[in-house]
Amino acid sequence: MTITPKQEQERILTEAIQAGFIHSPEDALDIGLETLRSKLAVSRESETAEEWIAKFNAWADSHSTSTVLSDEAMSRESIYRDRGL
Repeated sequence: MTITPKQEQERILTEAIQAGFIHSPEDALDIGLETLRSKLAVSRESETAEEWIAKFNAWADSHSTSTVLSDEAMSRESIYRDRGL
């Protein structure tokens, strides 16, 4: 396979080599391919939004909805007692 970089890509590759970030254009390709490989792995493992929502709702439903604090502790007067409200 032959890859011909665009003018802007070639300029960036030259600058990256001069800056010592890479040693050759092939190094840049290796970095890009590793990035793509990682993204592909994540996309294969990730769940759909609907799956995530279903799991989240199941988790939320597994917790008690009863109030742990008394009505007095939850009152506005109790919360803002030190502010003189």
